[in-house]
Amino acid sequence: MNRAAYPGGYLAYDDVGAGPPVLFLHDGTLDRRVWEGQLNAFDGYRVLSLDARGHGESSTPMTPYRRGDDVTALLDHLGLPSAFLVGQAMGGTSALDTALDHPDRVDGLVISGCGTSEQYWQSPFVVDLLKRQMDHAFRQDTEGYIEMFLRLWVDGPTREPHQVDPAIRERCREMAEYTATHHARPDPVLPGKAEDTWNRLSDVDTPLLGIAGELDCADVLQMIERVVSAVPNAKLEVFPGTGHMVNMEEPDRFTETVRTFLDGLSGRG
Repeated sequence: MNRAAYPGGYLAYDDVGAGPPVLFLHDGTLDRRVWEGQLNAFDGYRVLSLDARGHGESSTPMTPYRRGDDVTALLDHLGLPSAFLVGQAMGGTSALDTALDHPDRVDGLVISGCGTSEQYWQSPFVVDLLKRQMDHAFRQDTEGYIEMFLRLWVDGPTREPHQVDPAIRERCREMAEYTATHHARPDPVLPGKAEDTWNRLSDVDTPLLGIAGELDCADVLQMIERVVSAVPNAKLEVFPGTGHMVNMEEPDRFTETVRTFLDGLSGRG
């Protein structure tokens, strides 16, 4: 395991290959193992994948921070002026925050299953399950908390658990259990957010590819469409028959889609 220090802690990360750097950023509650299907699939690129602070093998944060701080901390540690950023859910919001607050550090953006870091939840499916998840957290019922997470972000609003690949569901459960076991604290420090993100999207001048699973929740689909419509040089790819965990459900198609986008930006296409 590689470690990159930041004030008061460290980030665990993988570093594979050589070429233009591509940094993969994972979902909240999960960790960098989300990207197992992509880690060795980008020949000609330097593939980086980190555990966000408070997740996986990274340290638990003790002071407030912004999601984009993980990106800049790793790039600074490696002496890299910039990188392509590929983020899923929370990782996508981290990538967008970095593009808004540190545009010179971002060569291109791929975001999947997210809006900005100022996300909002309105659909009855999400609101109900988030409430139930918080009830489990209040009772310190980790198993119940994780099951609500899986219902929200692995199964989604149109599928029952038995309709999802059991290997994907179990892998996500393992990651969520690891994060909950190693980082749970009675008084967690919440991260800061970039300010006024929705109104600043027109300032994002790097090319952006949005990816969404057709079976994701309505809020996520609406938010990512809003991002793509606001960023000047952006496009959206919707994967039919796929839920929130697009890169795990359709790893080959996800990799090909991202690779084609990156090749076009890096002059390899």
